[in-house]
Formats: sequence, C-alpha cells, structure tokens
Amino acid sequence: MATKALIRQDFTEGKLLKKMFFFAIPMILSTLLQLLFNAADVAVVGKFAGTVYQSAVGATSSTIHLLVNLLMGISIGANVAMATAYGAKDLEKQERIVHTSMALAIVGGVTIMFVGVFVARPVMIMLKTPSDVLPYAVLYMQIYFLGAPANIVYNFGASIFRAVGETKKPLLYLFVSGIINVVINVITVVFFNMHVVGVAVGTIVSQYVAAVWVVADLMKETGGAKYTLKKTKFHKKELLKILFLGVPTGISSCCFSLSNLLIQSTINSYGSVVMAGNTIAVNIDGFIDSFGASYGRTTITVIGQNIGAKKPERMRKIIGAGMLLCVLSDLTCALFMLLFGEWIYGLYNSDIDVISVALTRMTYTSVLYSLVALLEIFGSALRGMGYSMTPMFVNLICTCLFRVVWILGFYPLNPCYEMVLLSYPISWILSGLVQTALYFLFESKFMQKFQTAENENG
Repeated sequence: MATKALIRQDFTEGKLLKKMFFFAIPMILSTLLQLLFNAADVAVVGKFAGTVYQSAVGATSSTIHLLVNLLMGISIGANVAMATAYGAKDLEKQERIVHTSMALAIVGGVTIMFVGVFVARPVMIMLKTPSDVLPYAVLYMQIYFLGAPANIVYNFGASIFRAVGETKKPLLYLFVSGIINVVINVITVVFFNMHVVGVAVGTIVSQYVAAVWVVADLMKETGGAKYTLKKTKFHKKELLKILFLGVPTGISSCCFSLSNLLIQSTINSYGSVVMAGNTIAVNIDGFIDSFGASYGRTTITVIGQNIGAKKPERMRKIIGAGMLLCVLSDLTCALFMLLFGEWIYGLYNSDIDVISVALTRMTYTSVLYSLVALLEIFGSALRGMGYSMTPMFVNLICTCLFRVVWILGFYPLNPCYEMVLLSYPISWILSGLVQTALYFLFESKFMQKFQTAENENG
C-alpha cells in the first residue's frame, strides 16, 4: 500500500549536482570519522608504543575487512530497498525493511564477532605475520571483533537514514564517538602503556556509543523509518530483497579483501618496517577512498529514489553528476598528497625508512585514486538498478582473480614492493572499464523492462 510520506531529501525533481554534493558531504565526513577509529589506533600506537605494535594493528586490517565487508555490503542492499520504498512513499514496506534490517544486523554482527575471535590466530599465522608482531596482532584482532555487533548495527542504521535523505545524524554519532575513541587511545597507550589493547578498547567503546545512538534515534522516528524493538523480526519478502541486492555487494567487497590478504601476506615477508609503512599508507588511502565511496552510496540512493518514483530516465544525469564529483575530489586529494604526503606520514611514525615505504605506496595508489571513479559510480548505478550480481562478478574477476594472478604469476618475475603495488591501479582500470561497458549494455534492457511493466500496470 502506498501512503503519502514526507521526503527529507527529494532527488526526484530539479537539478542534481548541487543536491548530490551537499547530500554526500555529511556522508563523507561520517566515513572520515569512522576511519579515524583505525587512524587513531595506528597513529597513537606508532608514536607512543613503537613500530612493532603499529605493524600489529596494520597486519589485521585485511582480515577484519574481509569478515566485516560481507555484512557491510548487505547494508547497501537495505539502503537500496529502503530508498526505493521511500521514493514510492510506501510506509508499510519501509517499516518491514527497517525491522528486517535491524534483525539482520544483530544476528550478523554477533556471528561475525564469534568467527573473528576464533579465527584470529590461525589467519595471522597463515598470513606469515612475523613472530615479533604475531601475538599483538592476534590480541588486537580478538578485542576488535568484540565490537563487531555494534559496528554492523550502526552501519545498517546509517544506511536506513541515508535512504530517507538523512546524512547529518550519522555524522553527529561518529563525531562524538570518534572523540571518545581518541581520548581513550591517548589515556590507555600514553599513560597506561596498554599498546594494542588500549587502542582496541577505544575502538569498540566508540563503536558501541555510535550503535546505541543510531538505534535510539531510529526509535524516535515517525513514519516508515521508525524502529520499534519488539517488532524486530525477519519479513521474508523484504529479507530476500535485501539479501538479493546486498549479498553480491558484500561479496564484491570481500573480493577486494581476499586479494588484499594475499597481498598482505606478500608484504609481511618484507618485515615490520615495510609493514608499518604500508599500514600508514593504507590508512591514508582509506581517507581518500571515502570520497568515491560516499559519492557511490549517494548514486545508489538517488537512483533508488528515482526508480521508486518511476523516473528512471534521470539515471544518466545522476551518473554524470556522481562521476564529476568523484573525479574532482580524488584529483584534489592526489594534489594534496603530492604536496603534503611526507608530512602527513610523519604524523604516524618518525622513522625515515617507514615514511619512505609509505611514500612509495602513495605513488602507486593515493595519487591514482581518480581511476576508481568508474568502478565506484557505474558499479553503484548497476546496484541501484537492481543488478547487484554484475559488479560482484566483475570485481571477482577483474580485481580478486587478477590480483591473485599478478602476485602468483607476474610478481615472481620482479619480486619487489613496487611490483606488488602495481596490481592496484591496473585492477582499478580493468574493473572500471568493464563495469562502464556493462552499465550501458544493461541500461537499455532495464528501460525496456521498466516501460513494459508500466504499460502492463496501465
């Protein structure tokens, strides 16, 4: 049943560029603040505890992302489903999506917590983590995963808010929880010498603060986005739609993490100095990627609303605006890193050798992030249209499989750190070009299918 509802941010009318820019800004800031959780861990432990502890935190990142990204991707499915229902002003469907999403977040978060705690040691051993780093990496990872339920619940809640045009609230949650994280890090590491234990505790405390807050605000909502604890359950139709849209996105994210596990294993063989430098650069790359990822999520929301409002003809304008915003932001970041990269890395670690490794990675990744725009925006457009399987298979082949082939086949021809890094820009180009071509292939089919459905409905 379709019922009239208030659209907080209506993308179905008017010009898109300005609206998408201002909609994405709080989302970008939210992502940057979320990344500060890990950045604070890396910087504080590197400055006040040492390179070994900094390497321990960095050694866990690929594994953490692998386990968490599946459910984070599924939250994108909740975002698409909710945005479409919101554009159609269907309050009853919105309510079912909200309660199904939160049930999925709770069950999934608890599952990831237990898996992460129990696989920490065998995975770190499998990744050839150096013996001096291993015990601290395992300890950090086990404590970190105690916060998995909060992490997943927050991201599902934030996806619901984004779908209805609200991006400022998630920003506020992360601003406050980010400050809490930094304060706990400084106190536990600087004053109590708790190294990885202190930064891990700071991270999970801040995650639980953000999760409780987002749930509390959803419970205060009116209309379809309102969450009621006792109504938390799986609605079969909505669950299947969320999984259909979200699981491929999650698997797609896991593809990056799987290939990065192999890359991390190769990097680990170079020792703690290279591991520390790589950890710092990866952390900064995350900040740069937050721009493209946020514009991608904006594209999903805007396309979802327009399809729900039966205006799919606006998709190309949406994609054009998303591409322009994504490329300009990434090029700005590239210029900033070229000018201030060495100083920024010095904030994390004062070791000249560690900074040199970070600068090397910057050359191959940070300054080339504009190459990611194609796969971010066109991949998001495909997901917004409901073709979530397509970006998944593209990333599986052009990213995961390609990087495996590169490390196992091409890297041995010239085994050096730079050869490992070269796999990133090449895979971005391959994946981006393929997803762009597939979008235009599927767009005409989608429009024909949409028009046929409209004609049948009178």
